[in-house]
Amino acid sequence: MIDLEDKKDFATGIKSRNIYTPNQNKDFKISRSKFDDFRKCPRCFYCDVVKGYVAPGTPGWALNSKTDELLKKEFDKYREEEKPHPFFLKNNLENIIPYKNNNIAKDVDGNVIKHSQTKKPYKVMDAWRTNSKGISIRFKDTNLILYGSVDDIWMNTKTNELIVVDYKSQGSSDEVNPETYFNAEYRLDYQRQLNFYSYLLNNQQGDLSEIKVSKIAYLYVVNARGLDDGFNNQLIFEPKLVPVPISDDGIEDNLQKMFDLMNSENIPEPNQKCKNCAYSRRRSDLDLELNEDNIENFLTRFAEDKIFLESASKLLNEKKLLKKDNKNE
Repeated sequence: MIDLEDKKDFATGIKSRNIYTPNQNKDFKISRSKFDDFRKCPRCFYCDVVKGYVAPGTPGWALNSKTDELLKKEFDKYREEEKPHPFFLKNNLENIIPYKNNNIAKDVDGNVIKHSQTKKPYKVMDAWRTNSKGISIRFKDTNLILYGSVDDIWMNTKTNELIVVDYKSQGSSDEVNPETYFNAEYRLDYQRQLNFYSYLLNNQQGDLSEIKVSKIAYLYVVNARGLDDGFNNQLIFEPKLVPVPISDDGIEDNLQKMFDLMNSENIPEPNQKCKNCAYSRRRSDLDLELNEDNIENFLTRFAEDKIFLESASKLLNEKKLLKKDNKNE
């Protein structure tokens, strides 16, 4: 799609902040989605994070966001009561409750996290579910701060393990089948998402260092099948749990590769399957072709002008010689 700049008179293509300088000492935050960008295409990641190039954006998912918001309100009711949601009871998961932690949230350096406007401290679960805060850790002994905001955390009351949960809303006439859900390749992103959140939880420090994280996460999928006779100002969603085995295999190795790349001056090769890079190559070829045409036209005009000047100069010289001869006569 075509993305137009709506805040300035023209699009600069360059970010004004959140640009990483190789080998800088100042802390720099990398979100779960940025890490996923690195996994998909190191070149696009580098151009964004280090070079500061602004990629075209897409409109937000307003309906999905509203669904997430309402689901959080719904589960918060049972969080406060520390009771299972009716859906859990219906699916023989009476030992699962929404996780409640009203302790004061702290950042990776032990500082209290406060609301920017009210200056009131965040509670742990509120911070974990806030986009600009999220679950955060320092990567090893570096200046890299990793973070990601979760949709929800549940707790197994039998094992005291925390369960990572992500809400997904969709519209499909087919019923959600956990056995075939990940047959769609793009949904593998969801699995990496849950793996990353679990990795962050498993590497908490301070008061949260003793938490246990379940090896099974869940996608809470609500599907609007559209089987009703009409819209009637409502969508009927069918909830379904999709269990997802958690693994942190390769996460630290890839994080280290990402960090090394951020501190390099060398732009990486593109992913051959990256559509952004493919479009950039095609556009660059076109721009180069146009520039070559412009240069050729310029040189042609220059050559024509040179011939004209040479002819004019020759004509003037001939006139001067003619005047000189006439004067001598």
